[in-house]
Amino acid sequence: MPLHAIAYVSQARSALSPQELDALLADATAFNRMAGVTGVLMFDGERFLQYLEGPRDGLDSVYGRVLNASIHHGVRQLAAGAVVMRWFPHWTMANRRIDPLTMTHIINAPWTGISAGRPAAGQGLALLLRSWTGDDGELEPAAVSLGS
Repeated sequence: MPLHAIAYVSQARSALSPQELDALLADATAFNRMAGVTGVLMFDGERFLQYLEGPRDGLDSVYGRVLNASIHHGVRQLAAGAVVMRWFPHWTMANRRIDPLTMTHIINAPWTGISAGRPAAGQGLALLLRSWTGDDGELEPAAVSLGS
């Protein structure tokens, strides 16, 4: 079954509580697992950046929920397309707080080539992946939860 991915950025609703974030993550984790979708969600206190990957039908279902969520607005797609592999095969909804400057750097990087194998240095996906890797280049589990 071919895999697809999508990356987007959005503006968080003002006065978003830690409890709302926790509820969002719990709900999204369960739904993504059923849809066969994996990925990561980053939050800088004002913006969300999410990368999702999985089968086309599952990804369409998850992204439809994203577009209708009241927790954010101004969803802007950064990239979408077929991919050759999952970058986050074990994480149905890994999450992490990120500093605003790093978030801006990732968002503003070119997001072309998402369908290629390993993204080129300086590409948005490459910067996102690097923000999730340790010194040895292996993906680390999410260190900080967005909510509580």
